[in-house]
Amino acid sequence: MLSIRHDPFPLEAARDLLGIVRALYAAARARGAGVADLHAIAAVGDDLRQAIALAAAHPPGTLGFSSAWTRAERAAGRVGELADALAPAAPIVRAAVARVGVSGVSGVTPG
Repeated sequence: MLSIRHDPFPLEAARDLLGIVRALYAAARARGAGVADLHAIAAVGDDLRQAIALAAAHPPGTLGFSSAWTRAERAAGRVGELADALAPAAPIVRAAVARVGVSGVSGVTPG
């Protein structure tokens, strides 16, 4: 059951998390991840995009706004499952840097 939310939606944090998910996807694709893994990452990104859109389109206290919160919270939990705590962050950072088109950032090189 969806509970009605009135508290401010964490828009900046959701956008930041979406950026991390995009970097996870790019890094997974670069290392040759399977279709199922890429689909799982893309689904989290879709939830975050929908959450951001819903929060922007609906005022607090509405079902749309509350759905935005539910999607964002679900996506945040799934990002934790996608990101392996033992995997080095360098490939993810390189993928993010490459997407921005920046080279030579503090010793991190794309590719």
